[in-house]
Amino acid sequence: MLSLKNQELAPVINFLTALELSPKASRCRSKLVKKLMEKYEEYVDDEKALFEKYGKRDENDELLKSEEGVYKLVEETAAECLAEQQSLIDEEVSINLDEIKDKVKFLVSKLDKLDVKFAGNDAVIYDVLMDQLEEEN
Repeated sequence: MLSLKNQELAPVINFLTALELSPKASRCRSKLVKKLMEKYEEYVDDEKALFEKYGKRDENDELLKSEEGVYKLVEETAAECLAEQQSLIDEEVSINLDEIKDKVKFLVSKLDKLDVKFAGNDAVIYDVLMDQLEEEN
């Protein structure tokens, strides 16, 4: 079982999709990314539900957004919404890897032998991902 926080899903997906891998490792990565995307889409839906609940609406009952595309919140409940959003961001999700367990071993092996240097966020993501995948094996 792979466990990540909601806030880690998009960076892990982006990291994995950017890697150049051999065809066999790439297939496993694609299956893993598909599972991660399912969880990410659930997270996005849950976050949208928060804004549906706490968002400021216009006279046509449409949610209002700022020029930057951020939902505007009702001032009286904004703190409550932001607290719930932070809880959602920090929530751990589990991804069942039983279906691709044998392929994950191969992927871990290939990721371990990558001839790539990581820095900054990529280094952190690689470390988190490898810890989780190695624990799975």
